[in-house]
Amino acid sequence: MQIIKKPVKNLTIRITSDCKVKVTAPKFYPNSYIYSFISSKQNWIDKNLAKCKKDSNFLYLGKVYSNEFSEEFYYSEAKVLFNRLIRKYLKYINKQVNIVRIKKMTTRWGSCNYKKGYINLNLYLIKKDIKFIEYVVLHELTHLIYPNHSKEFYKFIENIMPDFRQIILKATN
Repeated sequence: MQIIKKPVKNLTIRITSDCKVKVTAPKFYPNSYIYSFISSKQNWIDKNLAKCKKDSNFLYLGKVYSNEFSEEFYYSEAKVLFNRLIRKYLKYINKQVNIVRIKKMTTRWGSCNYKKGYINLNLYLIKKDIKFIEYVVLHELTHLIYPNHSKEFYKFIENIMPDFRQIILKATN
């Protein structure tokens, strides 16, 4: 378990994509309060760690396999698939993507620098269902037009992918 104190307002607990527990706390919180909070969330931590460990090693495109895949396999498959999906959805965006990076990310599925035209996608997305991967790609590309999460942003996504909310729900349960 990693505890990080930094200038934030809230105490949060996350299970990272590599199944580690990460706690972020405001700098001024005493350790006793942080450990008490962690203790009160132990059932949630245990449940989500078990789910993460079950899902983490043998998934590919949302399906469970009996053999484990290497990082190199995931990376090569992600590169091909993510670039294909970017080409598929780029026709709706009418903006240029300058760089696509595939990275191990611990707290998000993707990010976008709309000014530079950079798209970053989490390597472990390749473990998720194809529909969720498509949603994340479309989400990040949409940031090239709408750099925020406004109503227009989600309306734009909904026009292209009407069932995106159900896709998100399915992927996060």
